[in-house]
Amino acid sequence: MTQTMLKAAAALAEEVGAKAIVSFIEPVEFSCDIPVIWVRDLQLDVLRDLTMHDILEISERHLHDAAVQIYISQKYEFGKVVGVFPYAILVYDIDKGKEFISVQEFDDLVPRGVMTAVLQLALEIAVEGREGHSIGTAFIIGNTEEIFSHSHSAIINPYQGHRKEVRDITNRGNWESVKEFAQLDGVFVVDTTGTIQSAGRYIDVKGEDLSLPHGMGGRHRATASLTRIIPAVGVTISESGGMVRVFRNGECWLTVRSDVRIKS
Repeated sequence: MTQTMLKAAAALAEEVGAKAIVSFIEPVEFSCDIPVIWVRDLQLDVLRDLTMHDILEISERHLHDAAVQIYISQKYEFGKVVGVFPYAILVYDIDKGKEFISVQEFDDLVPRGVMTAVLQLALEIAVEGREGHSIGTAFIIGNTEEIFSHSHSAIINPYQGHRKEVRDITNRGNWESVKEFAQLDGVFVVDTTGTIQSAGRYIDVKGEDLSLPHGMGGRHRATASLTRIIPAVGVTISESGGMVRVFRNGECWLTVRSDVRIKS
């Protein structure tokens, strides 16, 4: 059945000129001229008990979440991908997808390379946690002086005095230390060059009169509030649920689910 679905998806992908096949079924040996991107650790057995309408709706949502991650990873910024599920095959247009928000929406505040690095790191933190436990944290990206003027540090800054090279968030070699410090209360402060200026910092802004989805906690509200009063972008990781959210202008602009994750 798996080979049959993949062959059908490959034929459709060739017909519509898709850039890739996004497979939500168990990985197998499969030869195809079109790249196959495997989605890992997603249990879809529950679909078998649903109506076809519900199956298609859930599949579309999963494919959208995968497309966001494909975009963030800079694999493909435009074009079509074909999603193959145990019970359905769908075509998704990356730059025309429903509710798809381009990372380029933040280019006026944060360079693209810095933004994608923070999002990729945030997704890894959401997936991996630390020492077997889920953790939540946030990154505020913008002008350091403005961020510092609306926040305070309750601990010694672990990044103070270190060389810029070891504070560069666009360098994956520095991510392990970031993941370790993510266990601290407070947020990371990152300037627009991608240099981490501080960790464990507390935001001194009240989260009042915000229009945010129900259930967001203090970290999300504080992050959103700060982005409303200064030109900055906030990226949060939920300790419960592993959601990665991006805020600007006091609003949530992007939500990425960590349970749908593509294999690198």
